[in-house]
Amino acid sequence: MHKLTHRFGLTLFVLLSLYFVSRRFNVDNAEEISTKAFIKPFISYAPSFFTAPDNKLIACEISKSMSQLTLNLMCLLYNETQYLADNNSFSDTWATSNRSCTKEFNFLNPSEVLKIDKNTVRFAFVRDPFRRFVSLYLNKCVNKNECYDCGSDMRCVVEKIYNSFYDIQNSRNETLKIGHIEAHAAPVTWNCNFHQGIEKWELLAMGSDTEERVSSAARLADILRKQGVRGSLVEKIHKNILTAETAHSTHKSSNRYEAERQVREDPFVRDYLHKIYLFDYLVFPFDRRVLDTAYQKIDSKLFLEEVAK
Repeated sequence: MHKLTHRFGLTLFVLLSLYFVSRRFNVDNAEEISTKAFIKPFISYAPSFFTAPDNKLIACEISKSMSQLTLNLMCLLYNETQYLADNNSFSDTWATSNRSCTKEFNFLNPSEVLKIDKNTVRFAFVRDPFRRFVSLYLNKCVNKNECYDCGSDMRCVVEKIYNSFYDIQNSRNETLKIGHIEAHAAPVTWNCNFHQGIEKWELLAMGSDTEERVSSAARLADILRKQGVRGSLVEKIHKNILTAETAHSTHKSSNRYEAERQVREDPFVRDYLHKIYLFDYLVFPFDRRVLDTAYQKIDSKLFLEEVAK
């Protein structure tokens, strides 16, 4: 269970986000789309960070967005000697490996010195929200049967996730808990303390597409070199990002085609997915062509200003 630690507060940050994203869209019927039914952005719940202080790096773990890759990478950078002694690899998962780094307070908690250092680089892997949902659905619902009492019923899953998020965002209970499935399904904007400023972060788009993975791996390699990671280790990390698979990776799953088809074609599922993740598409530079036509053309500035009122 994850404790909700920050309530919704947006007005100033909306302006900063819009400046950072710099994406404007127009739609003739924009005024007909009410913001009230949508899950609000920038609700922060117990964000998860990993550090490599020697290289002045902070990484944020976003569930179902290469979170295991993020952890394995940062464990290596935090203490290479221990990483090798533990026989860790980029294919490790929580179930298959005992990572010494996860027992280190300084690994999991960025120091104030690190946070305020102007040379510290923060990065996070981000993933298209609809694809991220498919990964969640296949791993947690189909493979592990952990999604409420829904089994593999995708309609049931999206409706319950939406209802849970709607209750969370409107709750005045500061001790409210967020559950296991909600933590994995939470909008990208709910992660990493993004409400404090997305402009502080290097965002690396990462998915199953080879082109996207190659581009982000190259960007990360540039960051690591800039932060003083030695060349041979950068090359090792770059190679592992391009080739490593974890045990619970779902992009080669035999059920993926059907799950992706339902996300594309089922109006019930799409309605809820739009309500849950629309603001991720407005705030981050994800490809909007996966959205229904009206949502592709929304004016980001107007819509975010409306929800900030």
